[in-house]
Amino acid sequence: MDNRLAPLLSRGESLTRAEYRVLAHLTDHPLLVGNITVRDLATATFVSTATIMRLCQKLGFSGYSEFIWHCKQLLADTPHIPEQVTGNGNTLPALFQQFMANYQQTFQWVTEEKRRQFVTLLREKESFFLYGAGFSYLFAEYLTKKLQVLGKTAFISGPGDSRNIFLSNAARYQVFIAVSRSGETEQVLDKARIAHNVGMTVIAFTRASANTLANLADLHFALYDEAVHFAAEAAGVTSFESNLVLLMDLLLLEATG
Repeated sequence: MDNRLAPLLSRGESLTRAEYRVLAHLTDHPLLVGNITVRDLATATFVSTATIMRLCQKLGFSGYSEFIWHCKQLLADTPHIPEQVTGNGNTLPALFQQFMANYQQTFQWVTEEKRRQFVTLLREKESFFLYGAGFSYLFAEYLTKKLQVLGKTAFISGPGDSRNIFLSNAARYQVFIAVSRSGETEQVLDKARIAHNVGMTVIAFTRASANTLANLADLHFALYDEAVHFAAEAAGVTSFESNLVLLMDLLLLEATG
């Protein structure tokens, strides 16, 4: 977020979720200010132009032009990132290059066709059911929150929830997204099979090695995992989780950018 636009967010107490999403989109992408029409902004944030006009009025502006002019004035102030001078130069951790190599390996598997399929689903579908177990639940929850910010209906569930919760709600959702490092967690596989049987599109995020969940999925994203065995201790630090967050954000950015 560009801190120079932060004063706008302080006025957002009375905004709806859709209106706040528009405002947050501009603060996250300050280069768009003055370079995006109201229609393009509405398309990028999945709202109507009327929503944007209501946002402008709630912030105290007569319309979109005055709102953008005010944003330009805020951005004309001193840049929000000060120059940092350190005595250590740009020394990077020894594992940095290894992690970078792992990222590059993962994104070689994320083909243009797979990204296109995800973008299409995100733009055309409105309801998403997400599931993860153990550590994977945290990342399924992260993606759930991101989808909710985009105005989608997104529900998160895990092994702590009754199987009946999924059975009674599955028909209400269009897309099932499963996050499982191993791709072999039985609770996840059970829900994926049900989702497939009721006609939901199944998306899976797993490690790249062959696994059952990948075979069940309509769309599978394989991530590089340097752990030797799929049952590696959760406490072990690898690039898998950071790969996962980067991949999720990349897919969302392509779908909304």
